[in-house]
Amino acid sequence: MTDSPTPASSAGKPKAAPAAAKASPDADALAAARADHTLSLDVSAVPGLFTALVDFRFTTFITRRIAGFIYAILPVSIVLAGLVAFFSIVVTSVGLMTGAVNAQPISGILTILGALVLLPTATLVAIVLARMIVQVNVALVAIAENTASLRT
Repeated sequence: MTDSPTPASSAGKPKAAPAAAKASPDADALAAARADHTLSLDVSAVPGLFTALVDFRFTTFITRRIAGFIYAILPVSIVLAGLVAFFSIVVTSVGLMTGAVNAQPISGILTILGALVLLPTATLVAIVLARMIVQVNVALVAIAENTASLRT
């Protein structure tokens, strides 16, 4: 009913290396390979992913497969939107301060100070909310996968 990968058995896991071996260049390469592996997509699931995309009966779930990818994009997008908003506010504030007809330097300075306080806070709140939304969706799909056997 689902295409979620099953957890690997502990028999196939390599034993931990001694502390002396961790300082070697091989350990650094292994750590880098593990870091690369955590950021990579599961290519073996791609054919199943495309099959799940055209499953109009919704018997397979793709949420758990793409949740990490979606969450990797969300914080980057939120931070970029925050930076664009900050620079937009700075340009507007400079326009307020140096207006040819009706210059308002105090309003411009207060706007920049407000942006320095409120935009990082709003960006952090948006990232936390994005994480919560992704987690809720993954949890709902996990519940649906685990209770699928009860429906039959």
